Amino acid sequence: MSHELPKAYDPSVIEERWAEYWVRERLFDVVSPDAASSGAAGDVKRFTQLLPPPNVTGRLHMGHMLNQTEMDILTRWHRMSGEVSLWVPGTDHAGIATQMMVERQLAGEGKTRQELGRSAFVERVWEWKGVYGGAILDQMKRLGASVDWSREYFTMDERLSVAVKEAFVRLHEQGLIYRGAYIVNWDPVLRTAVSDLEVTHEERVGKIYHIRYPLADGSGSIVIATTRPETMLGDVAVAVNPADERYTALHGKRLRLPLSGVDGGVDREIPIVTDDWAKPEFGTGAVKVTPAHDPNDFAIGQRHNLPSLTILDESAQVLLAGSPYNGLDRYVAREKIVEDLRELGLLVEVKDHTLAIGLSQRTGVVIEPRLSKQWFVKIQPLADKAIEAVDKGYIKFTPEQYRKTYDEWMKNIHDWCISRQLWWGHRIPAWHCGACAEITVARETPTACGSCGSAEIVQETDVLDTWFSSGLLPFTVFGWPSADGLPTPDLAAFYPTQVLVTGFDILFFWVARMIMLGCHFMLDVPMPDGSARTLADAVPFREVYIHALVRDADRQKMSKTKGNVIDPIDIINKFGTDAVRFTLASMASPGTDIAFSEERTDGYRAFANKIWNAARFLFMNVERAKEAGVAVDLSSLGEALKEIDGAPLETRWILAKLSATSGAVDAALAQYRFDEAANAVYQFFWGDFCDWYIEIVKLRLEFGEGADLVAGKAALTTLLAVFEAALRMLSPFMPFITEEIWHAFYDDAVPAKSIALTRFPRAEDMAADAASVTAMELMQQMIVTVRGLRKEMSVPEKEFAPVRVFASESVTTLAGGNVDLLRKLARVSEVEFAGAALHGEGARSSAEFDVAVVYERQIDVPAERERLTKDLAKYEKGLMAAEKQLGNDAFMGKAPAHIVEGLRKQAAETRVLYEKTKAGLEALPPE
Repeated sequence: MSHELPKAYDPSVIEERWAEYWVRERLFDVVSPDAASSGAAGDVKRFTQLLPPPNVTGRLHMGHMLNQTEMDILTRWHRMSGEVSLWVPGTDHAGIATQMMVERQLAGEGKTRQELGRSAFVERVWEWKGVYGGAILDQMKRLGASVDWSREYFTMDERLSVAVKEAFVRLHEQGLIYRGAYIVNWDPVLRTAVSDLEVTHEERVGKIYHIRYPLADGSGSIVIATTRPETMLGDVAVAVNPADERYTALHGKRLRLPLSGVDGGVDREIPIVTDDWAKPEFGTGAVKVTPAHDPNDFAIGQRHNLPSLTILDESAQVLLAGSPYNGLDRYVAREKIVEDLRELGLLVEVKDHTLAIGLSQRTGVVIEPRLSKQWFVKIQPLADKAIEAVDKGYIKFTPEQYRKTYDEWMKNIHDWCISRQLWWGHRIPAWHCGACAEITVARETPTACGSCGSAEIVQETDVLDTWFSSGLLPFTVFGWPSADGLPTPDLAAFYPTQVLVTGFDILFFWVARMIMLGCHFMLDVPMPDGSARTLADAVPFREVYIHALVRDADRQKMSKTKGNVIDPIDIINKFGTDAVRFTLASMASPGTDIAFSEERTDGYRAFANKIWNAARFLFMNVERAKEAGVAVDLSSLGEALKEIDGAPLETRWILAKLSATSGAVDAALAQYRFDEAANAVYQFFWGDFCDWYIEIVKLRLEFGEGADLVAGKAALTTLLAVFEAALRMLSPFMPFITEEIWHAFYDDAVPAKSIALTRFPRAEDMAADAASVTAMELMQQMIVTVRGLRKEMSVPEKEFAPVRVFASESVTTLAGGNVDLLRKLARVSEVEFAGAALHGEGARSSAEFDVAVVYERQIDVPAERERLTKDLAKYEKGLMAAEKQLGNDAFMGKAPAHIVEGLRKQAAETRVLYEKTKAGLEALPPE
């Protein structure tokens, strides 16, 4: 055994070294899918999980660190529990975010992607990815994530690109992908469609404009209300409710667009249509219909066969040649249109109006609803299977509340717009024919149109939504599709995965889509034994654990705007990775957000230091024993955990506590109670082992002349066995310090290349003598009581004092048999067992025993009288103030109940202190 641990614990010295070692030695690679697949037959259990792929543009933030800490704890725990454990890492190509990053880089060089051209731009993105794209994975390595780095993927890898293309083509062949013109959320900065999930809504105070639309025959007008007057350039009708009697006489008449009176304006007649969408109780009851720029208007247009006029271009500028608004930004055009309407006398009124504004998550720009030709996935057939999979319990959600959220969203889901007007991403495998205008969808690049045979074909310029490719990951990372349609060895071994650990923010973006796509595609893949796969085995994962948010110490959500963002790398550099991991784990309770504080992290840095010092104490005693000719066989430590025949109380107790703790950790982790698991380990290591057991065992570690070397060796063996098992129990939470100490513990005789590859201690590994726990808790209570009495009586710290004990026969026997514990831990010189109950100064009673410290205090009477007199005056003043308030009827009538109760409690406590001080003063001898 090596004892070459530096005196001071410095995580910066050890962590990087072990992080590099784990990766270099490929310790967490799973190279034998055959071994894992046998788990299907019950021979080997397996545990597989997929890292939610961070954006290739990303840098580690506290949400990542919480997610990865929890995933790493689970992976290490399952691996140490004997399961074939695979954690698959990777990054997402992040179409929008990555294209934005590279375009900004180009802008700094005075260039645009349009100037480069598509091919050169995509090449530039790959170059950028090669330089910057691995940053977040490098940070993962630094954190010691025990992933299988040999399986690292990137969602634009060639093998995954083939799978994405196959999925698209199959869905198209099945009639589940179609192309059509629909209203989409349009980001005018990125100039692409974004999904509903990529739009955030914010309440803002805007304006509502009441505008008069004249009847074409000059017989009157209709007033409509709108928040977006610029869209009237695309109006094709005004709708009224068929039951609204105010407009019955106007059904079928035509209106003139108000801007027809503007020089060069839009001169257009539009019909009045009847539609239930117009609500008589809202506004004027009449609504303008602009099908190309509003989803509800689009639906009205479809019902009434109205044309759709697009009047804003991709940048949200007016696209209306010949009009005075052409080329104006939408908001500039709004101001000019409002002014023109005012001059025409058609602006009835303008009022402040609170409305929900949709904002692009990526750019923060206001989303523009826009009619656009896009590719869609027909969701309903996919959603039905995904709903059934959860309803039948094939997938479990923790916390349970998220199942309801999932169900509600899935049952109200719309078709999924999967096309993006970008250059970076999986290009849609569709080719447009210039001759017949038909579209050919194919796995391989065609040379001619599939309809007319023309060679005049060009590929679709759009790329797929990033979430389409990432939604396929649970099976594409394991080799789907195979050439023969059978499961690949990896797919047979590792699908479905056991758990997905992720945040609520991507429950719909990613989780729901993985469930839909997994349940759809994997039903066609047979089971490893050739039987048909059922929905229960088509799901992508068995459980979804939604972790909490990491907030600041005041429980505020972290944001750059608030300036309260915590950089995990900064905290790691300050306290060490282990301390940060343990902080997050100790606060990670399902459904409860984490209020991260540096003070708590500093406390766990001290915990690591405590373990370090405990190891140094052990190693020092090993060397002392060697000098006396006593050596412990480290290969027999497992046996020592079960040997309690004739062992002293503390041995039987610490083994029972270790057994109970390992069982508690197992049970907590199985329920994702990381907080309970971490706190159980903490309480055992700091409280039971360091504060109690080490102090007691010092009594036994005697190796000098005349010492009982047999007893000393037994105590040292148990000490080493318990410490080594506790290191293994702590390892999933604090992998770096445990690895360092464990290697030093075994020196050249390490039983494995890493503590992470050893066995997690289980409750049955240790002898569990329940009676010893009860007995030790009684002794601890007695020791703590004596310590408290000594403090009350001002017994000098280093001075030993006798005690008297009155108790039942069994407790007396227990205390008598463990007097050495009282002497060592409570500084007791001798123990006298009394025949009657103990009372008076220096005595304290409990349900199990009375104990008294026999000590004559040497008191400086004048100084003590002065101190007590001052205290008495202070308490008397406090009582008078409290009684004055409590006797004030006006105050008592208005004060809240909890304030009054607090005052009464304070007064009662002050009264006790007053009486105690007064009695102490009266008990002093006269001067």
